[in-house]
Parts: sequence; structure tokens; C-alpha cells
Amino acid sequence: MILHVIKSNIYSGAENVVCQIIKGLSGREEFVYMAPHGPIEDKLRSIGLINCYRGIDKLSVYEIKKAVEELHPDVVHAHDFTASVLCGIALKGKVPVISHLHCNPLWLKNPLHPKSFSYYFANKWYAHIITVSDSIAEEYCYASKLKCPITTMGNPFSTEAVLKAASEEPDSDINSDLLYVGRFNQAKNPLGAIKIFESLPDKDSLIFRMVGNGELLDECKEYVSSHGLSDQIIFEGYQENVYKYMNKTKVLLMPSIFEGFGLVALEAMTLGKPVVCSGVGGLTDIVNDSCGYICNDIKSYGDSISELLRDASIYSSKSDGAIRQAQAFDNSNAYCDQLYGIYQNLK
Repeated sequence: MILHVIKSNIYSGAENVVCQIIKGLSGREEFVYMAPHGPIEDKLRSIGLINCYRGIDKLSVYEIKKAVEELHPDVVHAHDFTASVLCGIALKGKVPVISHLHCNPLWLKNPLHPKSFSYYFANKWYAHIITVSDSIAEEYCYASKLKCPITTMGNPFSTEAVLKAASEEPDSDINSDLLYVGRFNQAKNPLGAIKIFESLPDKDSLIFRMVGNGELLDECKEYVSSHGLSDQIIFEGYQENVYKYMNKTKVLLMPSIFEGFGLVALEAMTLGKPVVCSGVGGLTDIVNDSCGYICNDIKSYGDSISELLRDASIYSSKSDGAIRQAQAFDNSNAYCDQLYGIYQNLK
């Protein structure tokens, strides 16, 4: 049995990966998903995985030890930095721990940051490290000192699943010219996305929808209101099915400050939507000139978006390229096979 350990109680990128792993390997392995109580419970219930869930009040060394004593897992699969450090300290090599890193925050490069050092300290108890992009290991300041194997696996991704979810008819008119999908936090840079839209010369005739929630949502709403953008920018909040919004937009905007893999880009590209994004993390492996633009300042973002919305020929070419690029990343079965092999080697 594999015990998945995760700090968050919401459903986002890393949580989506955990659910896909459990579904993809359900016929070959048993799983438990341990995370704090919260909105994740409704999501797990809606996708038929609630029976795998072990709810806790807060992730801690105590809860990890308690779960391992009661469940006797063969492998503990910890997701992202905090869960990895806590699992390492709690188990100290008594059970193989996989540290699965889904993002590359800015502190990775800082050898004096407490999180950088604590991850290095705990890594002596990891059996394997999995990253979603090469950039994570390349940017980590103590990468050369890590002792265990490191495997870059990307994310499990199925174009078929995206197309199926996107085919559901929306409840109302959700057409847009520009779309943002993601957490409203520093990493995803939603306020930067708003300022990029604000710079567009024809913004008054455009619709920009923003899907997601998070700690910066109120700040973003205040900025939109105070800058007279309320008629053009629509906050959609958390949505169970974001693919319906992707299907009804023209361009996806991702001005992330740091990014692990960039799954949202692939999902939109599956539906033929060009992506205008920052060149951070895994996005540089996904987005190229055939399917979108990589930008580094507000002007380049604005020029790229305007060109896509103005020139039908360029848009069509980028749209076709987006579909082809997404298909090249379709790896769900291969991903599960590779991960299953890692599990087997650690038992």
C-alpha cells in the first residue's frame, strides 16, 4: 500500500496529480490519500476517491507517525517540500519515502533560506526524489549534495480526459478573449495578469475571465474596481470544471513568477488555445513559437496577445500547433508504468 501525504486541503495541481496516480494504478496498487480536512473532501467524493481519504486536522510529524503505525504502508509518497521534510523527520528511513516536488519556488536558489536547508537536512531519509521538470533540480542550491536518485517525470496528462471534460455544455455564456486559470497567489501572479490586460490598447472591447481563488483574490478585485476594469474582467471563483472555460476562450495567459510543470498550459493547448506565458519552470519545455509566446515584460505580453487577437492567420497557426504540442505530452499510461516501477523497486 502507498500512503500519499500532502499538506494542502484544496484541489490544485499537485492534488490533481495524486488523484491521477491513484486512478491510473488502482488495479495494481492500494492507496491512501492523507491531507487536512477541507474542500479536497468534496473533490475526492465527486471523483469516487473518498474511500481512499484519511482526514487530519493538520499535517504534522505526529500524524505521519500515527498513520504509518496504523496502516503499515510499503512506501510513503510525500508531495512538495513541507510534506517531504515532515515525512523524512517522522520516519527517519523506517519506511521508504518518495519526495515529489511539483514546483520550484524562488527560495530554492537561496542556501540560507530555512526551507532550502531543512529540505537538504531531511533528504538523507529520502529513498527517491521525483520532480516535474529539470529546472527544479537545476535551481536547487543543494542539488549536488542530494544522495538519493532523482527522476524527472513531468505530470500525468491525458488529452482524452481534457476533451471529454471540455465537451460539457456550460450553464451560461462564458465566452472570453483572454483567460487566467490558477491560484490567486504570488507564484501564479494574478495581479500581473490584470496589469497585462490593462495595458492592451483595445481592452475596452475585450473580456478577460479569471478562474480560481486564493489569498490575493481580494487585492485583485480591489485593483480591478479602482482602475475601472469591472466591465472587462470577470472573476469566476473556483470552478469544478475549468475546461469549459478553456473551451470558450481564445488565449490563455500564464504570467507565473515560478512554475513547476505548467499543466494548465497543456490543458488549454489540447483545446487549441495558444498560450502566452512567462519562461519559468516547465513552461519553457511546453510552450514554443509553434503554439504561443514566452514573454518577459508587460509590453511583450501585450504585443503577443494583441497579435493573436488581431491576426486570424497567426492565431490559426498557433492553435493548430498547440494541439500538436499537447498531443506530444500525452503520457498517462507511460507515467503510471514508470511510477509503478519506482514503487516496486522500493518495496
